[in-house]
Amino acid sequence: MHRIRRAAVASVLLLFGCGGGDFPPHSEGERTSDHEAVAGESEIGGKMHRYLSAMEALGFSGAIIVTHDGEVVLREGYGLADRDTRRPYTPSTVQTHGSITKQMTGAAILLLETRGALSVDDPIHLYFDRLPEDKRAITIHQLLTHSSGLPGGVGPDDEPIQARAYVERVMGTSLQFEPGTRYAYSNPGYALLGRIVERVSGMGYEAFLRNEFLLPGGLAETGYVLPEWDRDRMALGYLDGELWGVVHGRGWLDDGPNWHLRANGGLHTTVDDMNRWLNTVRGRGVLDAEATRRWTTGYVTEGPSDSEYAYGWEVRDTQWGPMIAHNGSNRVFSADFVWLPEPDVFFYIQGNTSMIAAERQRGPLLAAAFDPGFLMPPLVEPDAEARPEAAREREGDYHLDGALMELTADDTRLVARVSGQSALDLMLSPAEEKRQHLANLTERTMAAMERLKAGQEDALAGMVDEDQDPVPPTRILLDRISQIGNLQSLNLVGSFENRPGSPLAEFGPWTTFVHARFENWNQYWNMVWNRDGTYRGTFSGPWPTFILIPTTEGGYTGVRDGPPWDTIELRFEDGCLVVADRRACMED
Repeated sequence: MHRIRRAAVASVLLLFGCGGGDFPPHSEGERTSDHEAVAGESEIGGKMHRYLSAMEALGFSGAIIVTHDGEVVLREGYGLADRDTRRPYTPSTVQTHGSITKQMTGAAILLLETRGALSVDDPIHLYFDRLPEDKRAITIHQLLTHSSGLPGGVGPDDEPIQARAYVERVMGTSLQFEPGTRYAYSNPGYALLGRIVERVSGMGYEAFLRNEFLLPGGLAETGYVLPEWDRDRMALGYLDGELWGVVHGRGWLDDGPNWHLRANGGLHTTVDDMNRWLNTVRGRGVLDAEATRRWTTGYVTEGPSDSEYAYGWEVRDTQWGPMIAHNGSNRVFSADFVWLPEPDVFFYIQGNTSMIAAERQRGPLLAAAFDPGFLMPPLVEPDAEARPEAAREREGDYHLDGALMELTADDTRLVARVSGQSALDLMLSPAEEKRQHLANLTERTMAAMERLKAGQEDALAGMVDEDQDPVPPTRILLDRISQIGNLQSLNLVGSFENRPGSPLAEFGPWTTFVHARFENWNQYWNMVWNRDGTYRGTFSGPWPTFILIPTTEGGYTGVRDGPPWDTIELRFEDGCLVVADRRACMED
């Protein structure tokens, strides 16, 4: 039975989104060093490079291109595209950009509309035969804005399903809501748009994009199968630290991906090509100014967020002005395209590991560039001689005074997931007077969780203020348990301080972390306390985790998986993990 690995770094910062310029392809055999020429001359480029350099040591691998006022200020690769051969990830490395494909499908539809071949107000029964009655009136606009009511998906990305069978399967599903009344992200909706492009243009989806947009825009490196990439330029993907492989060819048809993936995702590209794509987004490409405006105008609010969905874009107002953006991910490879038109800052980032996903770097990158108070992760110099084999040999469960540190390998690094108050205290080093307070919070929460598992309606009575009715806050958690169903356990991981800079510090000074395990689901509950020791509320957030970076033979620097980036030195001796002269060992 394989241990379930979990992403090491997760950001709760707000996600945020621009460029031009051409670059020749580079050899994959050596790291480019363009940042030395441009990032050093640009505060924005320099700060983003400083952030990603630290994240590279923590496990990020991918590439980025950044422009400001149309000038490239950072273009760099980080980490490895292939861990077995130690091939570096460079700006010319090719990988899928996932759902960023959707904006290209939106552009294709608008181009056909400008030529009079269709209208976004057309009902889709004009383009598909024998539709069920509930789907006949769905419009192209509703497909573009995820307001059609179609489901999020109808099968796995690697099922080699042809167009006709795919359309029949989609049409056989039940609508989630009446078309045009709500928003729900739908990959099938964009696959249907791709099929409409093919039927109206008389060309294959990829051929239409390549002839009408990609080659005229200089994007010769973008596509499914038509670009002639050297396969050695493709990034291999890593899921939770283990080799996953490539998207290219997984359940694909002769002319490209199957229809679970076509037109809604899966296009492969480079950071340079996506920088060229920005010219089209700016209105300097094939689309005229009016079509570009409609392409990037928000129409439907995205659920509880303050963003709106355009035709393949997320549009929102930020503290730096309007943002036009979209990310993409298959949980292994991910990417993000971000443009802030008013300061005219653009970046496109892509990466090949789930542990520190490229799609989750938007908020930190923009904060690093613009927020003077942003707390940078520490720069740790890894041991150049470290090898993945050593990390794999040290994987396992290390026990300490009833607590546990689960170590899993991520290339040369180890990811330490901490469970138990003694292990949390050891790794986070709270002051002695705070340790008893933290232990008390854990004990109170443990008693409340026992009552919660029993369904007691006032389970939080020992956590809230004596004058507060415990039933309403308890009801929130009981309702959550009821909605998910089949609760198996509520495991207390322990309590820790929300130090300044940490994501939950604004809500309260302390957190008690609870692992809520259901039959088919896990939830991580950060139960936050007020300064007076009363319960504030429960927030989502990552498991307390450290990334252990090898710095010497047997020596590691542990870095907490987010702000305030606590660090600690560790070493291995005789098969045990030594922290502050305390030994955690694996059981025989």
